[in-house]
Formats: sequence, C-alpha cells, structure tokens
Amino acid sequence: MDLKTAVKFKSYYFFKFIGQGALYSFLVLFLNNKGITGSSLGILLMMLPLGKVVLLPIIGYICDLYRIHKFVLIISVVLNATGALMLAFFSPLYSNLFLAILLITLGEASSDTLINTLSLDFLSRSSNQTHFGKWRLWGAIGYMAGSFSLGLFQFDIIIKLIPLLFAGANILAFCLAFFLPKTSATKPADWLGGLKIVTQNKSFALLLVGMVITGIAFSNIISYFTVYMNGIKAASWMLGSGVAMQTFTEIILSANTKKITQKFPLRSIYLLGFFILPLRSFFYLINKTPIIGLFIQNLHGFFIFSAFIVGLIVLEKNLPPEWRSSGQSFYTSSIGGVGALIGSFIAPIIFEFYGMDMIWIFTTFCALIGFLLISRASNGLAG
Repeated sequence: MDLKTAVKFKSYYFFKFIGQGALYSFLVLFLNNKGITGSSLGILLMMLPLGKVVLLPIIGYICDLYRIHKFVLIISVVLNATGALMLAFFSPLYSNLFLAILLITLGEASSDTLINTLSLDFLSRSSNQTHFGKWRLWGAIGYMAGSFSLGLFQFDIIIKLIPLLFAGANILAFCLAFFLPKTSATKPADWLGGLKIVTQNKSFALLLVGMVITGIAFSNIISYFTVYMNGIKAASWMLGSGVAMQTFTEIILSANTKKITQKFPLRSIYLLGFFILPLRSFFYLINKTPIIGLFIQNLHGFFIFSAFIVGLIVLEKNLPPEWRSSGQSFYTSSIGGVGALIGSFIAPIIFEFYGMDMIWIFTTFCALIGFLLISRASNGLAG
C-alpha cells in the first residue's frame, strides 16, 4: 500500500472533521445566539439532513455511473467553505442564515460518502479494507480537536469561531482533495443496478428502515448534547471537552479494527453500538451531574465505530463494488438524512413545549426500535 497516498487520505479526514466537530457540535447554540428558536430553528436544522435525503442518493448514483467521485468531492468542500464564510461575515438575517446553511447542505450532502468511497476503492485494490478504520480514526481525532479547541474559549468567542474554523478546515480539505486518487474506471454494466441493491435485497431494505429510526435518535443526541450540558449548569470548558472526549473510544476501536474484526463476529461488533445507543440516551435522562455527563458521552465512540466503520465493511461484503457509493449513499441518507430530518423537525418542538427530559425519552424509544429492526435485518447479511 502506498504510504504517501495513505497520509493524504488521513490528512483529509483530519482537517475535514475538524470543521464538522466545530459546526455540528455547536450549531444549535450558534443559531440560538442569533435569535433563531422553535420552528424557525427546526427549518434550518432540517436542511442538512434534507440534503442527504434528496441529494445524497442522486449524487452517489451519478458518481458511480460516471466515476466522478473526486471531482464532486472537490466541489463539495468549496460549497462548505463558502457557506461557512457567509455565517461568519454576513449579517444574521434569517435569509442570510438560510442561504449559508443551504450551501453547507449542498456540500455536506455527499462529502463523507465520497471520501469513504475513494478510501475503500483504493484499499480494495490490495484487499486491505480492514485498514479503513485506521484511516477513518484521523477523522475522529480531527473532530475531537475541533470541538475541544472551541471549548477552551468563552461562550461569546466560541460563537464567533464556529464558522471560521469550519471554513478553514474545508479550505485545507479542498487543497488535499486534488491529490487523492480517482476511483477505478470500471463503469457499472446495468444502470439500474444501484436501485436493485435495495429492491432485490430485503435484508438491506429492512436495515435501511432501522437506520432511519436510529437516525432520529442519533440526530437528537448530536444536536442537543451541548444544550443538555448547558441546562445542567456545565462549565463552558465541559461543552467542548464532552464532545472531544466522545472520540477517545472511537479512536481506540478504529485503530484496532483489523484485530477486532478478526477476533469477534462482524455482526456482533456491528450491533454493539446500536445496542448501546438507547442506554446512552436513558443515562442522559436520569443524570443531572455535568461530570457524569462527560463520561456518558464516551459511549458515542461505540456507535460511530459500529455504524460508520464496521457498517461500511458490512456493506463491502454484501453489495456490488461498482455500486459502492450508491450503497453507502442509501445507508448514510437513511440515518443522516431521513432519520435526522425527522428528528430535526420534531425535537425542537418537543424541546420548546416539554423540555429536555422529553427529548431523551423520545430518543431512547427511537433508539430501541431502531436496534431491534437492525438486529433482525443483520440476520440476512453476510459477515
């Protein structure tokens, strides 16, 4: 395996996820600070998952058909940086915020799936797909760096730095993207094959349904952790530290992906994170102590490892390689698109009328139903 190419991929993951750690972890607080609440907040929060619902499957399908993954990835990070600079320097009118989030939505819709496709395509040429975890862990390190660095500042400074850090990280990712290898040139023979991986695979279709429901819970946890910590009187350093600490478990697990997948059944590893998710949200419900909230957040790493590292290896074993991006797109759009879209719309309304505890009750219920469906679906998948 080419060491220089590996460094390029790892560096891209690191810088790209620095930006995501800054934006995703603090977006609700940022918009609240601009006076956006209730249904207006829900509309803006819905835009990011809506992009994954509408755009991600289409983009993934087109990229697989015409093998233009790298080109679209470069365009994506440009859109991200442009939207972030608008958040930083334009007046906080709702129309400006809407346009900025729209640009970020267009960029974020497919960027993660495309870099994962490029990574797995390159690794598959030497049958080294289990090294994906070691590459992806640099994204976790970047996410931790982005969120932790913001937590070192006072609240008013954090608000100013959020879009600037996201913009800078995407500019660096843009520079790195030019030097990444393209996907293999082999085009799919059947242009309907990307749809058939869902319509002719009942287990994969059921898995997607489970991912949608899980996505509701996952979206709520991502969006409301800092709000929850702020509500139980956590110090400002704890907001950033809590988001940063969640990556420690993910980093350790990702670094040992090959050993773990060789020692334990792939299905068991995959289901572990989904089993822990409802427990995690229940612990948030009953805990009112900030320092304990930090430790609960460490359970996040188990879910990320299971869903987005082991999960992609599961897809590699069950879907045609020429439709790699489409399969990942359906998978990601289910949890980060449809599920997150539903959560982003419902959660602000629940929070406004019933408070934080009801958010965690709703989240626990969704996470439990999602786990049961995914467990059933995994019986029919290889691995």
